Amino acid sequence: MKSKRRVLITVYLFLAVVFCLLSGSVYFHYDVNDKAHYVTSQECQQCHSVRYDSWKNQTLHPVMFHPINNLDEIQGDFDIDTPVVTFKKEEVEFVIGNKWEQVYARMIDGEYYLFPAKWLITTQQWIPYKVDSWRDTPMSTNCNGCHTTGFNSETYEFSEYGIGCEACHGQASKHVKLQQRLAPDTLCSLCHANDLPPEDKEIIVSIKNSVCGQCHSRGQQSRGNEHMQTSFNFPLNYKPGEALPADYQQSTKQNDSKGKNWWATGLSKNRHQEFADFSVSAHSKSLRNLKEKMTPDRGELTDECLECHSADYRFAEEGSKPTLETAQEGITCVVCHDPHGLDREFKSLHVSAERCGSCHLDSFSNKAADTGRAHSPCPPSAAICADCHMPYIIKSGGAFPIRSHAFKIVPPAATEALNMPNSCQNGGCHEDKTLEWAKQAFDEHYPEYTGNE
Repeated sequence: MKSKRRVLITVYLFLAVVFCLLSGSVYFHYDVNDKAHYVTSQECQQCHSVRYDSWKNQTLHPVMFHPINNLDEIQGDFDIDTPVVTFKKEEVEFVIGNKWEQVYARMIDGEYYLFPAKWLITTQQWIPYKVDSWRDTPMSTNCNGCHTTGFNSETYEFSEYGIGCEACHGQASKHVKLQQRLAPDTLCSLCHANDLPPEDKEIIVSIKNSVCGQCHSRGQQSRGNEHMQTSFNFPLNYKPGEALPADYQQSTKQNDSKGKNWWATGLSKNRHQEFADFSVSAHSKSLRNLKEKMTPDRGELTDECLECHSADYRFAEEGSKPTLETAQEGITCVVCHDPHGLDREFKSLHVSAERCGSCHLDSFSNKAADTGRAHSPCPPSAAICADCHMPYIIKSGGAFPIRSHAFKIVPPAATEALNMPNSCQNGGCHEDKTLEWAKQAFDEHYPEYTGNE
């Protein structure tokens, strides 16, 4: 009897193994101690279809660098007669960007190189691009760390074109295999249904600013030894949830000797610097400021204050909210930006002025009561909070289409003194008025302005 039972068990296990192999389930008896690796965003779609589809169709991340499937993906006008364009449309193999400008690339001897002209979508024109240095600026050291997912600084290989799921959530092989093993409709679950996830979290979900900052910042990091150094224009081996590498040298106003990246006011002048801008804002310090600057006249300091001062409080499930003592993060990027694009996919999630008002309504009212004037002289239908507090002062595509993320007013006087766009005349607001008119109107409505708002 025992012998017959052993035979049946052996047959059953053999059939189970065969079934797993034939069904493509390569996860049978997966070792959780295997080293994690990248698996591409496609592996995430089966279980996270809503987020995957929204990320794929509503965000620019997956198409920031990609091989072209057809020439219609190229927005540049090759019918324009210009000496700037020295290549043909049919020679383009890869496209970088698609909102403000497009740069085109091809593969030469196993390396990605950019063509020496780019198309400014914003102004619909061609301009020269690295004409004399294009062979000295391969994408592997200048671009691919932020325009691909899973970039390896030693081999220059990567897992996926564009910014995929694993760029923000880390290498997902363990997560995918573990979920497959525990899925109730697989044979694996017969033995592993009650297994717990490994101690090392197999997927990373982080609300830290550095997750966005790994690409939305400018800087350099070197790799090599005393005999050979290679410089990369992005942080190396970044793991989501951690701080940016200590040896990643970010661009600052102090080391910007040519004045290319920073205005004299200390606000960003160039794109890909949202992380640096936000890092000096009061939003990034909201939790610290709450604890250090809360005074009795503002009310009692309670855990509920964290709703407007702490991202981890806002995103925590009911019953597991952090306290004033345990909260870790102030306001972070994901409070206003959904990286999966769900706020674009589902319009009910998209708010603009309401997003600011949910936390700042009291300050609007208190300031208006103190001064006897409305917070803004412009009607709400004509301007939103971002128009003044996040002015378009960053150039891309030949214009100023990118907002500052420092949340600071740029008064009209700064245009006169520093030749930079201001909060009153940016984005089409009051562009029909003179600078003198803007300066006078600003001073009349905000006589108490100190430059810190």
